[in-house]
Parts: sequence; C-alpha cells; structure tokens
Amino acid sequence: MAGRVAVVAVGASVASAVLVGLDQRRGAVPAIPDHPGPYSPQEREAAVRTYLTALTLPAAAFRVPFAEDCVRRENGLRTGFGATHLRWDLHLHLQYSAIRELRDIEITVDPPGREGIVLAEFTIVTVVGLTARVREEFTVPAEDCLIHAIDARISLG
Repeated sequence: MAGRVAVVAVGASVASAVLVGLDQRRGAVPAIPDHPGPYSPQEREAAVRTYLTALTLPAAAFRVPFAEDCVRRENGLRTGFGATHLRWDLHLHLQYSAIRELRDIEITVDPPGREGIVLAEFTIVTVVGLTARVREEFTVPAEDCLIHAIDARISLG
C-alpha cells in the first residue's frame, strides 16, 4: 500500500511540474540580446550563465538560449537531444534535483585557438554534501549567441 501511495505522490508531483512548465514556457523568451549579431563575449557568457542558473533553478529553463539542434554530452555519453528536450529536462529537474549549489565558477570565452567556445569550470555541491568538479565546453558562436553543443566532463571529489 505504501508503495502505491509513493507512486501516486511522485506522479502528482511530476504532473504538477509539467503544468507549471507549460505555463512558464508560454511566456518565456530565450535570453538573447535584442540586436543582430555578432554578439560580444559578455553576451555569449550571459547565455552560458543562464544555463548554469537553470541547473539549480528550474524556472530559468525556458530562458536558456539553445539552438534547436543542440546536443549535450556528459563524459562522452549523449544526454541532450535538442532545445525542447534540454529545456524540459532542466525544468522537470529530475537529474538535477540533487544539486544544491554551484561554486567556484570560472568562465572563459574564446580560449586561445578555440573561437566560438565558452568554457565553464565549477564545483557542484549536492544536497548531501558531496562535490563534483565539472568542466563544460559550450559552442556559442558570435553570429547567433545560441548554445549549439555542450560537452561536460564530470569528476567526483
């Protein structure tokens, strides 16, 4: 009986999150500066910071400026399949719910010889106090200021 109650509670929680997401998606506009490109390094960094915010704040998910065909990989494994999937994944927050905060965020735009790349390195702190070091490379061209690809490398400790 307790198992059934738990399943119903989880189902109700997910349904509630989906309804909230539908409402948030309706009014959300991706955070892209209101001018034609090329976009500055600061504007491209802001696109990445919107994504980092959405890792801990699901309400920001529909403002992340993903390209429609954006792909995300974690340690080589594909985990993101387009803008719609990535936004809903961030909003529903299932895999990110263990993240309490991001610390020690360092962002580099266009590292030497890597134009169009925004590199973010940070520490994830989980709700139980475990930490992981993350290095994410975002492909964010100056022409459109959209995130086209994310390659994440995650290491524990």
